[in-house]
Amino acid sequence: MMRTILLVAALLLPSVVSGQSFSCRFGTQPACLDYGDKVCSSFGKCVDSNAVCFDSFQCDYEGFTCRSNLTECADGYDELLDTHNALVDDYNDLLSEAERLEIRVGDVESCVTWASSLDEAKSCF
Repeated sequence: MMRTILLVAALLLPSVVSGQSFSCRFGTQPACLDYGDKVCSSFGKCVDSNAVCFDSFQCDYEGFTCRSNLTECADGYDELLDTHNALVDDYNDLLSEAERLEIRVGDVESCVTWASSLDEAKSCF
């Protein structure tokens, strides 16, 4: 589900930002990074060749996230969702078992209540 949402967001993102310019500032040049290359700003923030990042205020006050961070977040979400679903399944199994035991206890209680002798009461178990 989360990956579907991310895919839709990725497909819609170009249309949302298409009116904005991603050109370089005056006096700078775009560059293609080779395998393993990194680009570091004067503030010490580095971006490797696999990152897809934009200027922090390119579209809105929140900016963009790097694709690698988004993928890591989505993977973490998927793992957490799997854990949650497993816990829900375990809970439902325990709840079903508790309901079966409650019915069994009720049957035994009723049998003992209506027994007319000790031997009949013993046969309830």
